[in-house]
Amino acid sequence: MTNRLGGPLVGALVGLAVAGLGAVFLTGGFDPVTLAVAAGSVVIAAAVAALSGRSITAPLAQTPVMAPPASAPPAMGPGSGPIPVAQLADGARGAQALTDRTALVEACIWMRDRATSPALAQHLDQAFGRVGVAPVDATGQRFDPAVHEAGSTVAARSAAEDGLVARTEIPGYTDRGRLLRHPVVAVYRGQVRA
Repeated sequence: MTNRLGGPLVGALVGLAVAGLGAVFLTGGFDPVTLAVAAGSVVIAAAVAALSGRSITAPLAQTPVMAPPASAPPAMGPGSGPIPVAQLADGARGAQALTDRTALVEACIWMRDRATSPALAQHLDQAFGRVGVAPVDATGQRFDPAVHEAGSTVAARSAAEDGLVARTEIPGYTDRGRLLRHPVVAVYRGQVRA
């Protein structure tokens, strides 16, 4: 039996592909780099479908969920008994929606890191804001290896700068307050002696 991949994940990836291809036309032509970035979400949708062993075709008509047989075991105590089938289905749908959201957010972050089109980058930034994904810019913060990833060091101009983040080289991301990716930063180290 083939599981179908549909709903928000495919809809969002198709929307991203359309926005990316629109960016190709807004930039004034078929620049190979812009076209590659624009078509990236289509490749991501196919890769997600292939890696998860799912189809991206429209789902077939669903067969109704059968109720448990009338000869269910007796209740063990007050308020106990079999879990309704509909409740189990809702939990599975919720878990699938969370999995789809995580895959979509990670794919969009990957696309944002590689976006060369300002229009596509702006579109992704706006979409991130609407769904609660925020970039993390650590510039000026005290370096903390639990929260930041050191990418390079910069000579400090004063003792007060030692250990501060000089600049964010690659932004991190949070999803509704949960850290998805640590920012890669340049850290001030040592004081320059005159």
